[in-house]
Amino acid sequence: MGVPRGLFAATNASRRARACRRSCSELERLIRQRFHAGSLTPDDALNLFDELLPQARPASRGAINLLLTVVSRAPSSSSVRDGPTLAVSLFNRMAREGNKNVVLDLCTHSIIIGCFCRMGRLDLGFAAFGKILKAGWQVNAIIFTNLLRSLCAEKKTSEAMDIVLRRMPELGCTPNVFSYSILLKGLCDKKESQEALKLLYMMIDNAGSCPPDVVSYSTVVDGFFKEGEVEKAYSLFQKMLDEGISPDVVTYTSMIDGLCKAQATDWAEEVLQQMLDNEMEDAKKLGGLLILWSRRG
Repeated sequence: MGVPRGLFAATNASRRARACRRSCSELERLIRQRFHAGSLTPDDALNLFDELLPQARPASRGAINLLLTVVSRAPSSSSVRDGPTLAVSLFNRMAREGNKNVVLDLCTHSIIIGCFCRMGRLDLGFAAFGKILKAGWQVNAIIFTNLLRSLCAEKKTSEAMDIVLRRMPELGCTPNVFSYSILLKGLCDKKESQEALKLLYMMIDNAGSCPPDVVSYSTVVDGFFKEGEVEKAYSLFQKMLDEGISPDVVTYTSMIDGLCKAQATDWAEEVLQQMLDNEMEDAKKLGGLLILWSRRG
């Protein structure tokens, strides 16, 4: 008995589709390559997610995290609207219908916490964090980053301070310099640069476990300038030099701009000379700024 022509054509089409379907390992390799090359767009990430999820395996977890990262960070110019919300939707889809071979890890939940924070849903971010603790995973400083930023953005710096100084150590998690820098910026944004200075000295005195870096110092220096505390800003800049921390272009720019606005041109010239001695980029531009401010004075 012959095979009907329509059935034969359908069978061939099915075989061609199976032949064209990429294997799980091929998809994972493609995702990694394009992510690291910067060529993985949010639209591509969505298509690859749909292709990978039905055949995902335990080793697919890393590739899935990369796809979620790309979707969650979709720029406003992208055709993908509201990337954080869409990434959460993909996460829920995995939990609802995904391959049970894929066990989502700490990195996955960290991505989702970041999404909730960017959505303005700090409550859901902490709920997701609670699930991490309930699962018994060992948390690290990175998992707290988005929560701390959101707390500080909402002017809840006291709560953020409590997390860094008390809660994180209780969980066996050592705050890193990024954790402290978020607090420093949050305090300075609230015009509490003196409190930020106390925290900075706490970092210095903390037996070297988390010494401040150039960003830490620059944040507080800039905070003092914004509050009109020129002498404190200049003194802290000198303290940074004494501690062996080399200023970067951002630090020098903040210093020269702040000193010029305060008509402290002698100090500004001294800072500029340090920059020239260190052959820093943009020194000439800042020199021009100093001349301009001097003429205005």
